[in-house]
Amino acid sequence: MAKCLFAFCLISLFTAPVLAETVYVTDMLKLNVHDEPQSKGKTLTTLSSGDPIDVIERLPGYAKIRTTAGIVGWTKSAYLVTDKPPRLIVNELQEKLGHLQEQATQANKKAQTAIINAEKYQQLLQSTEQSSKQQTETLKKIQQENQEYESSMDQYESSVPMNIFLIVCGLLFFIGILLGWYIIDYRQRMRHGGFRI
Repeated sequence: MAKCLFAFCLISLFTAPVLAETVYVTDMLKLNVHDEPQSKGKTLTTLSSGDPIDVIERLPGYAKIRTTAGIVGWTKSAYLVTDKPPRLIVNELQEKLGHLQEQATQANKKAQTAIINAEKYQQLLQSTEQSSKQQTETLKKIQQENQEYESSMDQYESSVPMNIFLIVCGLLFFIGILLGWYIIDYRQRMRHGGFRI
């Protein structure tokens, strides 16, 4: 029996900190923590409203607590509540609201940037469409001129251009004059024994 009681005491000693209940200081400005129950002994620290603490042990009207800084002491349990105090809830809601407002501002900036970019892309698209239309019209003109050129080439394919015709006629005329002069000169030399008169 003594062994069971000893084992129970050991288990309760080791599990007490693990099973500690988290509570909050209620809406009271300051709450002192003493090294002994019933506000006796020296004040170890002071708690403010909304401070989370762990309850290790409870006595009538008092609770042994551990602060987030690791200080262990006694304080009045009437001012400890399991629900978060309204002031702490309001602070958390205000903090969340601040984050949401910041996110909304960033989202608004991103939306404005997206609108500006969309307008730029719209303008770029319009200018590209205009440029494409101009290039299409230019291509059509070039194709039409090319067809006209090909049809004119087909008409004049068998004919000789006038400038080449005149040059050839001029050369033939010049060659005819030279040939005529040579023939006349050759006959005169043959009549006079090879001498030119």
